This record gives sequence, structure tokens and C-alpha cells, in this order.
Amino acid sequence: MSRGNKTTSIPRTKTRAKKSPTKKARSKIASAADHTRPTPRSERIVPKILGRVAIGVGALVVLISFGNSFLVLPATSWFGQRSEVSGREKELEIIRKANDELQTEVDRLKTTAGVQDAARDELGFILAGESRRQIIGDNRAPVDLPNGWPYDLITQIVTIKVAEVVVEASQQTP
Repeated sequence: MSRGNKTTSIPRTKTRAKKSPTKKARSKIASAADHTRPTPRSERIVPKILGRVAIGVGALVVLISFGNSFLVLPATSWFGQRSEVSGREKELEIIRKANDELQTEVDRLKTTAGVQDAARDELGFILAGESRRQIIGDNRAPVDLPNGWPYDLITQIVTIKVAEVVVEASQQTP
């Protein structure tokens, strides 16, 4: 039962004769063919050159935004950080100086003489056998006001008040 030139041993079902496509199938094929072939120049909405220009402008916008994102913004951020770091270094130097001064003060206060000086200055303590005198500043107020309208009036008032005090003082002393 050899059939001649047999290339496979897989049994096949009998194939039916191909039918011609229906009207609906032919319209689908025709519509697909319309989308795959180029549109004639007279029917194009956008001319070919304008489309290429639009694509070029879009590509340029994308390149500029990538350049901005990966070059300009990081560079400005880096320069801003450099200035901020230098400002922070100056602040750090000031803080270190203040810490050094405070450490010197702490070291001084750890000594007996330092504790005595602090007690005298801040609390007014005195040691046995010492006397304390408090010096009060001059009780006369200076009257060195500039010339001109509200100061002339104030100078006159101060002059009158000083004269009244002098008169009262002279009357109280016998």
C-alpha cells in the first residue's frame, strides 16, 4: 500500500476543498489592505516634511530634558551644596571656638581659686577678714542732647528740675 513519495508517517485527515472567502471575509481583507499600503500624498492630513519636523522637535525636547535632568540640575545642586558646606564649616569653627572657651572656663572652675572667683563675682561672697565696698556710679545724669525741637524742650525741663533739686538741697542743710 505504498502511495509513492511519502514524506511522513503521520496519518492525516482528508482535507476539504477550500471554499472561496465570503463577502464579510473579503471586506476584512480589503480593509486590512487599506491600512497597510501607503496613503497617497493628496490624501495625507499632515505633509511628510511637517511630520518629520514634528518628530525632530519632539526628539530635541526629549534631548534637552535629558540634558537638564542629568547635567544642569545635578550641577546646580552640587554648587549649592558646596556653598552650604562652606557655610556649615564656618558655623562649626565658631562652635568649636565657643566650646574651647567654655572648656577653659570649666577647667578654671575646677580649681579652688576659680571657685572663689566665681563666688565673689556672681554671688558677692567675701572671705573672712575681707571687707566689701560697693561703688555706685555718678548720680548726675548727663544732659548732652542735640539741638532741635523735642530736645530743646527736654533740656529746659531738665535744667528746671536740676535747679529745684539744688534749691531743696540748700534749704535742707543748716
